[in-house]
Amino acid sequence: MPLEPSRWLPDRGFFRKLMTLSSGTIAGQALVLLSSPLLTRLYDPQQFGVFAVFAAMAGIFAVNASLRYEFAVPVLRENSDAAAAVLLAMLGATASALLLAVVVAVAGERIATGLAIPELAAWLWLLPPAALLWGCGSALSYWSVRRGSYRVNGINRTLQLGTQAGGQVALGLAGAGMPGLLVGYIAGYVVRFGHFSSRLPAADRALLRAVRRASLRQVARQSWRYPALAMPSSLLQAICDLAPVLLVAMLYGPAMAGWYGLSQRIMAAPVKILSEAASQVFLGEARGLDRRELHRFFLRTLTLFGGLGLLGTLPLLLFAPPLFGLVFGPEWREAGVIVQILVPLYLARFIVFPISQLLYIFNRQDLHFVVSVLNLLALGVSFGAGAVMQLDSRTTLIMFSLASAASFLLYLGISWRLVHVGSRLPSSAA
Repeated sequence: MPLEPSRWLPDRGFFRKLMTLSSGTIAGQALVLLSSPLLTRLYDPQQFGVFAVFAAMAGIFAVNASLRYEFAVPVLRENSDAAAAVLLAMLGATASALLLAVVVAVAGERIATGLAIPELAAWLWLLPPAALLWGCGSALSYWSVRRGSYRVNGINRTLQLGTQAGGQVALGLAGAGMPGLLVGYIAGYVVRFGHFSSRLPAADRALLRAVRRASLRQVARQSWRYPALAMPSSLLQAICDLAPVLLVAMLYGPAMAGWYGLSQRIMAAPVKILSEAASQVFLGEARGLDRRELHRFFLRTLTLFGGLGLLGTLPLLLFAPPLFGLVFGPEWREAGVIVQILVPLYLARFIVFPISQLLYIFNRQDLHFVVSVLNLLALGVSFGAGAVMQLDSRTTLIMFSLASAASFLLYLGISWRLVHVGSRLPSSAA
């Protein structure tokens, strides 16, 4: 009896929402990818390495700026409670930015020196506004998902990534040097928040203005797991995703960090295009399903992303070094070698990231934290061994890629068990 594809793939409603949400990311990432051959000819690997280190720091600080209250926005039953979660996220972003400003003022030069990039110290002042803009923008992004405005999110992603790519190319052509990469990058954060703010309907603005302090306190108590458990796990995951470029710069120099940064830029594209968009759709769709429907949805999503991931990574595994030398220039061939090394990590992440949101449906943020700790240990052991044993960069990165891929597969195993034999769905997600 032939298998019916519809039994193994998500329904058309999922595809429609996924493509609406990811269409902007596809367009934006296309601009990023198309601009990359220009950037590699306008900036050398060392300049690109400095930018990669800054972008990693911005990502680590920004991801938790809103204290992860934005995750509660699409899950809470009442719109008034969701509006309070949006404001809590924005207040968290403001407090985080102020704290980060103090850190930069007190220890900025020491941080840059410790990373072996002293010229970065003058630009660390861009980190606090980046955290504020990203945190507030994330709150509005999840509010848009809750309201079903997937098209707004798609357009927003195009505007953000297009601004970053266009700004970096324009400033490079103007001879701005390394600062052009940083300023262009931050401009995308400004556009992201500005667009979400301008597209907020008047009724939603009124709902947000109507939130009272008592509602903020109530939602903060109700959603305590997000800052208490989801935030530490998200921070650890961000460190595992972004800190490698910092460690590469410290151990092997800014040029190697530049090659790693370009490989990460290319490999992260499919994750950002589909996997991260699917995670938002998965979270929004799964909260209304019973256990049997959730089980089916889980398997279909896993099948879809498993097939897409294998199809997309095989050409890179076989041909990345000569392809990078041809497209980005001969001095960037080493970035293609790094891409081959990172295939296990990014393949596992691409497949697992959407369905890992299942843990939020079951209120098991603690499991996110446990797996993130294990991922951090994989990072620390890999680069620690590289430093102590004075291993070459390729060997260190191979250990890191395989160990991190194993931690993502652990996510898969935990999610699989939850959807099969876990406890009952919580009432807030049923």
